[in-house]
Order: sequence, then structure tokens, then C-alpha cells
Amino acid sequence: MKNLFLLRHAKSGWEDPEIADFHRPLSKRGVSDALLLSNYILKNRITFDLVLSSPSERTQATLDLVLTESSSLLNIKLDQSIYCGEAITLLNLIKQQDDVKENILLIGHNPGLQMLAESLIYQRVEKLGTCSFLKLSNFDSWKDLDSNILDLKFFITPKDLIND
Repeated sequence: MKNLFLLRHAKSGWEDPEIADFHRPLSKRGVSDALLLSNYILKNRITFDLVLSSPSERTQATLDLVLTESSSLLNIKLDQSIYCGEAITLLNLIKQQDDVKENILLIGHNPGLQMLAESLIYQRVEKLGTCSFLKLSNFDSWKDLDSNILDLKFFITPKDLIND
């Protein structure tokens, strides 16, 4: 059984209006939220065979904080199509992956990430806020991934982790 994990980047800063969207750094809250999620991932022994990530500053910073303990062991692929990617673009990227990979993490942006999640589980996701982390399962091949077939195993937000 394959597992697809979706992670929206942590909260970014808007302090400097001169910085282009692609280069926005994380805010203090974003750093704090990413560290909370990192602890959750470690505590629950969640591992990834592959990370597919947008190359934007905020996704890279989120990834660095969330996966601090194991990042040197990970296979990380940066893909420009994830930045501003629509749900179908993200789905096609995932479907191209080798079935040797059991657990894939996709880290990206809204609205594409939320639309992808809603399409795969065929239910509305109330709000895929910053640093939200989902696990989707119930399929055996990345190539067979399609709408309406996955089970939502968990949906974690930073608020869920404050007292964890």
C-alpha cells in the first residue's frame, strides 16, 4: 500500500513588499509551526522515500525545518511545476513516480495542493492552511492514482500540535 503525504509550506513573511513571491522567507510563526511538525513526524516515525518539492524559498525553508533529522538521507526532487501548479499538474507529477517508492511527500502551495487533496479523497477539505500535513492512502501504484479513490488517514494542522 502506497502513502501520499501532502504538506503546505509554513507561514511566510510579508514584511518586505519588494521581495518577489517566489523568494518570500518564513515568518517567525512559520518557523515555529514547522518545528512543531518536525517533532510530530519524528515522534510518529513517519518516513519518506521521496520528497517532491516546489523550489520556492518558503517551501525549501519549511522542508529544512520539518525534516531536520533525516534530510541528508532523503531523495529530494525540486520541481518548478509544483510552484503555482494546478491539481492536475501535481497529480501527473506524482503518477510518474516509480512504484519502488512507498511513501512520497509533496510539499507545495495552495490552491493547487488543496484542490489535489479534495479531488483524491472526494470530499471538501475545510482549509488547507499553512503547514497543514495530510496522509492519503488506499492505492497500490502511483500510476493508478486517480480522483475519488483515496482515504484521508490524517489531517494535522499546527494548532493540533501545540499541546502534543
